[in-house]
Amino acid sequence: MTPTRVFVFDIDGVIRSFRPARMAARLDAELGLPVGIIEQTAFADPFGVDLVEGRMTRAEWVAELSERVAQNTRDADAARSIVSEWATDIGQLIPETVELIDELRTQHPVFAFTNGTDCTTRELTEHGIIDRFHRVLNSYELGIAKPEPASYPKAHAQIEQTLGGPVPASSVHFTDDRPENIEAAARFGWQAVQFTDAAALRRAIAPVLAP
Repeated sequence: MTPTRVFVFDIDGVIRSFRPARMAARLDAELGLPVGIIEQTAFADPFGVDLVEGRMTRAEWVAELSERVAQNTRDADAARSIVSEWATDIGQLIPETVELIDELRTQHPVFAFTNGTDCTTRELTEHGIIDRFHRVLNSYELGIAKPEPASYPKAHAQIEQTLGGPVPASSVHFTDDRPENIEAAARFGWQAVQFTDAAALRRAIAPVLAP
């Protein structure tokens, strides 16, 4: 019997994207800083890892991030205001990916696997896609983030728990936009494809779906 095909999707960069144009304009006009400075500070190790591995709430992280960005800027209050606005952005869905997920889930279990926070469920609910997934595999709850090798067996165990039985690693098809996450997933035994766009992903998994 052919094993059930399980599809696992990263969220940021695969299911949703972010457009930093307004933040770029404010950073330049009010602080003379380049776009990306918030992200560089936010996701620097170990600060970013502490968030996605559950050692900080998102609210605590945003408060600390505001102070870190505000340091050594020409207007600390403006920096705090910009970070506060940045933190409210939950991104935009990538419609083509959501369409592909909707097609897959009519016949296959679909999961999300994200380096997330305590707000991930709320954000997916606001996007209206929380019910697309059998389960959201969240590093915040697992206590370990991609691409750490131990994150994949932990996520896989939750897949098996959700589906109620053993799932061969080779039957899990995973897509992520970061090559390091793809490489780690492949070493674990998942079938892993790096995301560039939904059309390319559709082509990549077509042989798997062929009768």
